[in-house]
Amino acid sequence: MRLDALDVGRLVTRGLRLLGDEGAGSAAVLVPLVPSREDGGWDVVLEVRAATLDVQPGEVCLPGGAGKPGETPRETAVRETAEELLVDPGRVHVLASLGTLPGPTPRPLHAFVGTIDGYDGSFGTDEVASTFRVPLAWLLSHEPRRERVALRRSFGPDFPWELIPGGRSYPWGAREDCIPFYETDPVIWGATARVLDRLARALARGVDERVV
Repeated sequence: MRLDALDVGRLVTRGLRLLGDEGAGSAAVLVPLVPSREDGGWDVVLEVRAATLDVQPGEVCLPGGAGKPGETPRETAVRETAEELLVDPGRVHVLASLGTLPGPTPRPLHAFVGTIDGYDGSFGTDEVASTFRVPLAWLLSHEPRRERVALRRSFGPDFPWELIPGGRSYPWGAREDCIPFYETDPVIWGATARVLDRLARALARGVDERVV
């Protein structure tokens, strides 16, 4: 699929049926699109986190992080992208919101898709060990592997069992998580894979519903 930047923003919005990016005080990431070096399409820029970081060292991620006081999620995504990829914030252009997804922390994760003007592969070594690219066309043609994981409840010593009918024998419903994996090198999984999967699905729905 050959798309221009305006198409990407319109198709994502059409596919998701949502526009807002409300909800300050949370985390935000950006899916950065840059022109492909080979076929005239788009590539997604991904980061490999520095091994010195305390959280998720060496894992693949999108540029992003926690919001600052008074900052919207959209502003957080732009600022973090500019800081991590060493580009001027004015070169980062948000095309559309991808909504809110489960993240690696309890705080909501707001995701956006956008472009970076003239990106040359730069990154800050404090947080990023390296970057790599995945063609957007590849993501649109490859479903991630999905693994279901049972979630277990953990109750503290002071949990008020006496307030629940049946107490400790209460029949709690089963809970599970579905973890996606893109088997690239390095592997893209978890929250990052969820964001990319949502982008691909939104684009596919937008194309299906577009009047030709």
